Amino acid sequence: MLSIKDIQIPEEPLKEFKHIILTGKNGSGKTTILKRIALIINEASEGKSRERAVSRLRSVVEVNKTHSSRSTWEKQIIELSGIDLRFSSDIVRLSLEKESNDPYIFSFFKAHRKVLLSEVTTVTTEENFTKVLNKKNDQEDFTKLFKQYLVNKKVYEAFDYMNDTKNNRSQEFFNNLTISLRNIFSDQKLELEFKQESFEFYIVLGDQRKITFNNLSEGFSAFLSVIMDLLIRTDLIQKLKNDYTYQPEGIVLIDEPETHLHLSMQYDILPLISKLFPKVQLIIATHSPAIISSLENSIVYDLSSKSMIQDKVLGSSFSELMVTHFGLDNEYSPIADKILEDVNNAAKSSNVKLLHSILSKNEKFITPVLRLDIESLIIKLSNK
Repeated sequence: MLSIKDIQIPEEPLKEFKHIILTGKNGSGKTTILKRIALIINEASEGKSRERAVSRLRSVVEVNKTHSSRSTWEKQIIELSGIDLRFSSDIVRLSLEKESNDPYIFSFFKAHRKVLLSEVTTVTTEENFTKVLNKKNDQEDFTKLFKQYLVNKKVYEAFDYMNDTKNNRSQEFFNNLTISLRNIFSDQKLELEFKQESFEFYIVLGDQRKITFNNLSEGFSAFLSVIMDLLIRTDLIQKLKNDYTYQPEGIVLIDEPETHLHLSMQYDILPLISKLFPKVQLIIATHSPAIISSLENSIVYDLSSKSMIQDKVLGSSFSELMVTHFGLDNEYSPIADKILEDVNNAAKSSNVKLLHSILSKNEKFITPVLRLDIESLIIKLSNK
């Protein structure tokens, strides 16, 4: 959506730290805004000029263009680079011009992500591997090295054990990872198993099934891609500060966190991320009522209506949210709408025979509750 401008989230509700959730119909500009925020943060944090940022955006569009002519895309780039997003000063909790030099987390998770971890053939030195990680600007490339990171951590865990180190930080890291996996899989008996002969990790479920990270379903893979990335970034910062209790601040952008996730998992993903990384602000673009109603301490901004809501969304039903924030006329399917229309017309004319016909023709579509309502209406009209 290239015509977005003057998007303004009022400053008053953002005087305290809150997560930001963007909703709206397709084409309302959710993804565009996330990309724009990412560009602005990268400019500020890396000291890059506006022209450099637009150049980077041009390369992204060139890769993703379809059948449009080059001149059309160039015109759109100019329009996109001029988007005026008037976010209030507090929309981003992280100050990009902080007086301190504390490292911070920043990551942008695009829609339709999947973890494909690189194979591990050897252990690498911590210093060299950290340098490799720091060169990975793309989130997907960064996450691919998660298994290598785990292998290295296993070696440090063994060294700490042999040296009888009082605080085995690597062991604590794996304990926290296991707890996270148990929450993601809703399996409190889950264990993480390491095979040193093949440098492979297995997620062992409570029923003894074994799964590698690369064999996960797309849903679990999409979920874990976020957790893997943030676990590494947090661990690196804690190691740099030599403080493993330190919780780094940061900003995480996630486009469609509901991708490939069952409804119950959609409801769990943001609270888990917020709990694991309490000082990280989430800025989300979503189509899911489960997502927008799952996270406390957040505001929801509807780009279609340019309206903002806060706490009330947490008490709303999914069907209500589908109508108020996702553009549906009502909470029913088109088939249900037609049945209800026919029932109302039959009721207006007191046509009991037609009501029986509606029940008969739509038997496989009618829910028990709707059937009871229609049958009650038939009895009422028959007794007149």
